[in-house]
Amino acid sequence: MIPARRAREGEKRSRMRFSHELIVPEEGLPFKLFLFEGREGNYFREKHWHRSIEIFAVCEGELSFFIDDKQWRLSADQFMIVNSNEVHAIDSPLPNETIVLQIPLGMFEEYFTVEQFIWFTHEPGTKDNRLMELLKELYRVYTERQIGYNLKVKSVFYNIMYLLIREYRLTRIDQDSVRKNRNLDRLSAITSYMKENYAGEITLESAAEIFGYSPTYLSRMFQKYAGITFKNYLQSIRLRYALKDLESGKYSITDTALRNGFSGSRGLARAFRKTYGMLPSEYCEKTRNGH
Repeated sequence: MIPARRAREGEKRSRMRFSHELIVPEEGLPFKLFLFEGREGNYFREKHWHRSIEIFAVCEGELSFFIDDKQWRLSADQFMIVNSNEVHAIDSPLPNETIVLQIPLGMFEEYFTVEQFIWFTHEPGTKDNRLMELLKELYRVYTERQIGYNLKVKSVFYNIMYLLIREYRLTRIDQDSVRKNRNLDRLSAITSYMKENYAGEITLESAAEIFGYSPTYLSRMFQKYAGITFKNYLQSIRLRYALKDLESGKYSITDTALRNGFSGSRGLARAFRKTYGMLPSEYCEKTRNGH
C-alpha cells in the first residue's frame, strides 16, 4: 500500500509536468515491448498521454496508476490497459518487474467505435488470467529470439489483440470522452511542435497562428485538457533539456540557459529553483559529487 502522503505528493508532482509521449514500434513488428523503466523502484512518471494503446503487466512487485483523478493499485499478475489519449501517471515506489506492451492506435482501425476512437475497460474481466499468460509468453518469446521467433511473437501478439477486442473493448462511450480524445489529438500535434522548437522563440500567439487557433482558445485548450498552462508546459520542456545539459558537464550555466530557450542564467535559475528546489549551480555540485 502507498501512504496517502506519498500519493498526494505524487499527484502534486504530476501537475507540475504534463507531456505528450511519442511511441514508435519495433522495426519489423507491429508493437513495442520492454520492461518498465521504473523497475528499480523510487520512481514516478509524471502525467502524460500518447495515441498508442498501452498495457502494463505486473509480474512481480506493485505499481500505482493515476487515471482521471482515480488511483489504481496493481500487484503481481495484474495489468492495466491505458487507452489512447488517456492522461495517466505511474508511481513505482518499490522494485518490480513489469512488462509494457505499446500498440499503435492504427492496429485497431477496423474496430473503432467512432472515427479514430476505441476504448478499453480498466475493470477486471473473466479473461484476465489468459491475457496475463499471453503477455508473459510474448515477452519470453521476444527476449529468447530463437529461430522463427518473429512468427511466434506475432502469433501471440494477435491473440492478445483478439482478447482485447472481444473481452475488453467498450462499445457504449460517452461524448465527453470522445471530445476529450479529439482535443488531446490536436494538442499532441502542438506539443510535438513545441518539443522540436523549444530552443527558439515560441509564444502562445505564434503557436496559435501556426495551428489556426486564437491565442485565447489555445490557452483554454491547454488548461482544460492538459491541466497546465501553455507557458508552464513550454518551460517544463526547456527545463528537461537543460537538466540533461547540466548533467553532461559540457556547458556552463549561461550556455545551458541560452541553448534551451531561456533568456539567460537568471531566467534558468528562477525556473530551476521553482521546479527542482535548488539552483542550477547547486545541482551541478551534487552531480559532480555523485549524488
